[in-house]
Amino acid sequence: LVLAPVGIKATQFSILNVICEAGEIAHCDLARLFAASEETFSRRLASARKSGWVQMSIDERRRCVYRLTEEGRKIRDGALPYWERAQQRMRRELGEPDWSLLAGFAERLTKAAIRAESVPARNGPPKDLLA
Repeated sequence: LVLAPVGIKATQFSILNVICEAGEIAHCDLARLFAASEETFSRRLASARKSGWVQMSIDERRRCVYRLTEEGRKIRDGALPYWERAQQRMRRELGEPDWSLLAGFAERLTKAAIRAESVPARNGPPKDLLA
């Protein structure tokens, strides 16, 4: 809701912000930062490319690399004050200790999800349900 005046969603802002801060970033690195599949980011970035916010090129390692267009930078820069005010309101409501706790938990949760993805999984019900 806080980004409605700019006409983008929080997920779109987050992606534009990361690309902006990186200058340019490989598709695989962007997906890894968000702990999401590359396929998910292909879909999300397709709409950003269609909107003219993101430009894709191929680097020397044959990876898809993204950078913001001038329009993308304007959208991100226009959304930034709204985002920062929303962050300040949340910090104030939660208090600094809970805000820090939440940020730390979110980071640990993301890392745990990435590690869990790499653990081989067996299909089928757990053994205790079979007894």
